[in-house]
Amino acid sequence: MTEQGEDHRSGQQDGARARTLRRALWGAATAVAATVAMIAVTLPRGASAHGGGSDGTASAARPGHGAAGSAAVTEDAAPQGPQTGDGPLTKAEVDRARSIALSHGTPRDFRTAEGTQGAEYLDTDLVDPPDDAPGGPRRVEVLSYDYGHDRLVKQTVNLDTGTVERTDTATGVQPPPSRDETRQAAALLIKDPLGQGLRTDFSAATKGRTLTSPDQLRLRGMSFSTGEQSAPAGLDKCGTNRCVRLFTQVGNGPWIDTTDYVIDLSDRTVGRIH
Repeated sequence: MTEQGEDHRSGQQDGARARTLRRALWGAATAVAATVAMIAVTLPRGASAHGGGSDGTASAARPGHGAAGSAAVTEDAAPQGPQTGDGPLTKAEVDRARSIALSHGTPRDFRTAEGTQGAEYLDTDLVDPPDDAPGGPRRVEVLSYDYGHDRLVKQTVNLDTGTVERTDTATGVQPPPSRDETRQAAALLIKDPLGQGLRTDFSAATKGRTLTSPDQLRLRGMSFSTGEQSAPAGLDKCGTNRCVRLFTQVGNGPWIDTTDYVIDLSDRTVGRIH
């Protein structure tokens, strides 16, 4: 199978895992167990503990391979074309559901990760129709994160009426980060003094290039909570705050191990586990 085909299959698997985790997380009784299962990830062979191989340079791994490349993220690609009943959401439906949720169901005190008005979009999912009403209206769950109150927000949107029928919130629930959150976490790490190892290994792997932007890396992110594993005092808010760990790769080149670092998107700070 080609690498492109493997990446596509990996994306589908990521999406399925993300949906399963999201639903498990919403049930508080299984939140910790579900997340612990998702973070059992093995790093690419040869990656060091602080952003380099055993010789101080970035470690190599074949692009698109290794368990680190399978870490769950949200935001599934939507199919094209019209859908009915319980068919997959189309891109147009996803865009419309997001627009309805933002316009009609987002209070003014909600905040994105960057501090602007609104909620940080994470993902969408089709609501299963009731067994006794299979031909009813298509409803969509829009999942977002409100950084103003550090809480997960689930808005149920009726696509037929164009309304938000219900809004549920939960604190201490941390689904996998979106691609945008992952990118923001990487930007914070790159600029932080603790990101020196990442910057050094990137320069070594690219023959002297300077790392200045997340766009220069291939990124995967996963949420981090002190309720699931121990951490220094500086990270004791993680779980209540929105915290992210990163898997980083130099374009199509070597992996750089950054999993010791935790980026608190709520406080905009960077900490280290070990």
